[in-house]
Amino acid sequence: MKKVKKVKIPSLKQCEKLIAAYEMPVQIRKHSEAVRRIANELAEKISKNKTKIDLDLVDRASLMHDFLKMHCIKNKCRHAEEAGNVLSQKGFPEFGKIVKLHGLDEVNSFDAKTSIEAKVVWYADKRVSHDSVVTMEERYEYFRSKYGSVSEKRMREINSTWKNALKIEQGLLELAGMDNDYLFGD
Repeated sequence: MKKVKKVKIPSLKQCEKLIAAYEMPVQIRKHSEAVRRIANELAEKISKNKTKIDLDLVDRASLMHDFLKMHCIKNKCRHAEEAGNVLSQKGFPEFGKIVKLHGLDEVNSFDAKTSIEAKVVWYADKRVSHDSVVTMEERYEYFRSKYGSVSEKRMREINSTWKNALKIEQGLLELAGMDNDYLFGD
């Protein structure tokens, strides 16, 4: 039996220091906390259904997924990619890879080798608009109106992720023993 390597993750104190250092705004923190709640609830249900999942990894990655969002808006960088780089530099390279995978387009490269923790964080982020739980349809409508209106190319990129997003949703909800109408207690 192959032994699974435990991913080194930052403590909550280390996460809070990074969040403070990069001055995460209150509204992004509220979004991250909502994503964290959804990710943790989903991960717990998956775990109870006998699928191996690192609950601490899901917790911290969902907390940290947008810690560089405002920094990257100001500095014109991709926040998911930059977060992965910063976390790697801080001594958490595998953790950084999980956080890096939460960007919308990354779902198109998900496969059997993509960790369940990365999929849960990606999905939870897509189910939260601002700090409210929404359906995938509602979240994608938000993406299309906010980001797709920038260019036809970006709209095509957003639309290209839709089928894979639904596959991830279906797969995770099946693992958790949930149906598509489940709104995570919101």
